[in-house]
Amino acid sequence: MSYNHMDHAGWAEENNKAANQVYANRRAYKPAPEKLTRFQAKVMDILGMVGGGIYNAPINWQKVVWSFGGRGMSVPWRDGRMATFDFYALTNLILLCHEARIRCEVRAKSAGHFELTFFQRSHEGGLGSRHPNIDEAVAAFREYLPADHPIVYRPGDVQGEAR
Repeated sequence: MSYNHMDHAGWAEENNKAANQVYANRRAYKPAPEKLTRFQAKVMDILGMVGGGIYNAPINWQKVVWSFGGRGMSVPWRDGRMATFDFYALTNLILLCHEARIRCEVRAKSAGHFELTFFQRSHEGGLGSRHPNIDEAVAAFREYLPADHPIVYRPGDVQGEAR
């Protein structure tokens, strides 16, 4: 199953609508948007792909801040592990955010819990307003790290072997 073809944002809207009905009478409850903005929908789609379906994603829905810092979003993530290849949630998060030009910050909250904050950026402007897409990020990285740098993998590299 591929999660990139699912409507994670649509599921989140339905989930928000149901939660608003269930928790409507609780004083501390802040209603969640039943119609997501384009930015919020992108974040939900990203998190759905990263989390193996938005319905499986380890999100604490009652603590999502739908308008964080005025224009962003904050999402509590209850799984304290992310990796780059096998179980590639970290790589997926990074690549998807680059493709969407969304800045994501990962903050430690408590043992086994992250807070993911998201801000939509543009293709132009200063450091605080732009974000590279995948191709631009890879090009900048290739400029930064020369092909002959000692960390670059070479056939025969073995973990634990003396250099």
